[in-house]
Amino acid sequence: IRNSQDEYEEERKTNLSAVVAAQSTWERVMPEDLGLRETTYELCYNSACALIGQGKLNEAMKKLRKAEELCRQSLSEDTDATEEDTEAELAIIHGQMAYIMQLQGRTEDALQLYNQIIKLKPTDVGLLAVIANNIITINKDQNVFDSKKKVKLTNAEGVEHKLSKKQLQAIEFNKALLAMYTNQADQCRKLSASLQSQSPEHLLPVLIQAAQLCREKQHAKAIGLLQDFAEQHPANAAEIKLTMAQLKIAQGIHVTKACMILRSIEELQHKPGMVSALVTMYSHEEDIDSAIEVFTQAIQWYQQFQPESPVHLSLIREAANFKLKHGRKKEAISDLEELWKQNPKDVHTLAQLISAYSLVDPEKAKVLSKHLPSSDTMSLKVDVDALENSHGATYVRKKAGKLTGDNQQKEQGQGEVKKKKKKKKGKLPKNYDPKVTPDPERWLPMRERSYYRGRKKGKKKDQVGKGTQGSTTAGSSELDASRTASSPPTSPRPGSAAAVSAASNVIPPRHQKPAGAPATKKKQQQKKKKGGKSGW
Repeated sequence: IRNSQDEYEEERKTNLSAVVAAQSTWERVMPEDLGLRETTYELCYNSACALIGQGKLNEAMKKLRKAEELCRQSLSEDTDATEEDTEAELAIIHGQMAYIMQLQGRTEDALQLYNQIIKLKPTDVGLLAVIANNIITINKDQNVFDSKKKVKLTNAEGVEHKLSKKQLQAIEFNKALLAMYTNQADQCRKLSASLQSQSPEHLLPVLIQAAQLCREKQHAKAIGLLQDFAEQHPANAAEIKLTMAQLKIAQGIHVTKACMILRSIEELQHKPGMVSALVTMYSHEEDIDSAIEVFTQAIQWYQQFQPESPVHLSLIREAANFKLKHGRKKEAISDLEELWKQNPKDVHTLAQLISAYSLVDPEKAKVLSKHLPSSDTMSLKVDVDALENSHGATYVRKKAGKLTGDNQQKEQGQGEVKKKKKKKKGKLPKNYDPKVTPDPERWLPMRERSYYRGRKKGKKKDQVGKGTQGSTTAGSSELDASRTASSPPTSPRPGSAAAVSAASNVIPPRHQKPAGAPATKKKQQQKKKKGGKSGW
């Protein structure tokens, strides 16, 4: 660029900015200001990529929008460029916008933009491979069929010449994970083994292999694989040991072994998160001595290397609280005394120390209580009434008026008078008419109401269908008991003597036998005899 001046100057500047962006993204190198003016959309785009590598996502998005405007403006001046050419040129800018959305957690927006780019079918196989890979990472273990379709785009011819080594490696990792999620165990092992041979020191291949073994319920084999890797590559042992501890905890029966693995990670022993995790696990196993030992080791490390760190004092306080909780009062007192020496004006620590001494040595507690400030010197601006009447107060003082005379006697004799509960108004029916007076007997059952007359029995209908198929009403009239000779021709008026005498001689219909009953039985018996023991 310094020694050449020709028509390819813009291309050289664009390529230089691309190298700077790649260093920022893949090697985490802070790019130097080369003084390149962002006069073209390519330079603006590469500047946005460099900002993404630095984690400045909002600034990068602004640069990409500027690059989009410059691209549209540049192609609008070209008379030969079509709308399809413009969209194809903008595809890579939109793909980078979708990537920023994905990093910001806006996965739905990113997925929508990715799919729009794929529908355009751009000719850049590298762009399609990156977009397909990013969609697979959004899908994860869901929508695996869509992910399997997208994998084909990453296998296109010439992809290896368009992407960087780390991009190709990331795509291969995702292929191995997808094989694991689709229960292709052999394919997963094959891909992860290939990746491990290419990058022996990389963590992901061995972690994928361990995950596949865990899916096959081979936890011991997975832990052995991780242990071997940790011994061969001590630089990456910390993350591998954390995974081993997690597998031990997941089994539920090896919590103590998990603690031993965690304590073997020397560079993390003093970290507050590690101390908290170990103390919690040891407390769950009721191993209080080991938990206190974890506190002691961490405190000693800070005393040696970072004595003025605020973490040091917070660990001492947490250790004291833990010891008080589990009955180790004397050990807690020594920690609190150390804290008080560090800051004699800390009233909170002094109060804790006095409280602890009151359980062991009350006289010492009285002596220390003299160091507490008097209530007059303490400027506690607390409104007691407002505090008691606040929403979160567990007890609210009632403001009762003065009781005199008869009222006071009633209060003493009757005690507290219960408040009457307000009755809720009942709901009216939908067909309620205020002009019509409601039925006074509406609360009584129907049978108990004065106007109930019983259920009306329906008229007897011709018994169609009771006989053989195709029979007419003539057959039903023959079966009518009222037409037989045993029943009277007419029904007399109820209550008369004739009705009483007739009723005594009449056989009820249910007790009557049909006229042709014996004959039919004989015919049926004869038919049975004829057809019995036939040679069918």
